[in-house]
Amino acid sequence: MFITATLVNYLMLCHRKVWLHANGILMEHTSDLVSEGKLIGQESYPQRAERWTEIEVSAESSSGVRLAAKIDFFDPNAGIVHEVKKSDAKEAAHVAQVQFYLYVLRLNQIKAEYGWIEYPKLRSIEKVTLTEEDQQSVERKIRQVSEIINQEDCPEKLPISKCKSCSFFEFCWVGEE
Repeated sequence: MFITATLVNYLMLCHRKVWLHANGILMEHTSDLVSEGKLIGQESYPQRAERWTEIEVSAESSSGVRLAAKIDFFDPNAGIVHEVKKSDAKEAAHVAQVQFYLYVLRLNQIKAEYGWIEYPKLRSIEKVTLTEEDQQSVERKIRQVSEIINQEDCPEKLPISKCKSCSFFEFCWVGEE
């Protein structure tokens, strides 16, 4: 199994979501919030497909874990990853995702200077770098994701107050009050 940027993003939000996604229980296709986020990414910068490229890359981490990344917008000349997000509500997860991209690119000897997280609805951007300390943090997150997905049992739910906007909400809380 490959550890992906999605799983690293989910690690920052909910361990149960990591385990469910990694074990083939996918709910994003049923979420209006996910659909809205994809639409914002596609419609906010329509000229990007002409200038920059989508890139899929895989690698092996320093601990031997297989990694895979699918980056929607990558400027190979400048070595800049562009990630478009709907809101900054889950900013730490967004930063972890972009740092994972930078890490995988660098493992492949691909120029990866930094990333931009762009929030078109907020008209703001955030620069994301990958320092040596950040790289160690990415490696810890990869190990954590690996441990979670290899657990026999699904992790416990978070409190319902943290789950309201999650694509797994109904899956986890059906029949609960």
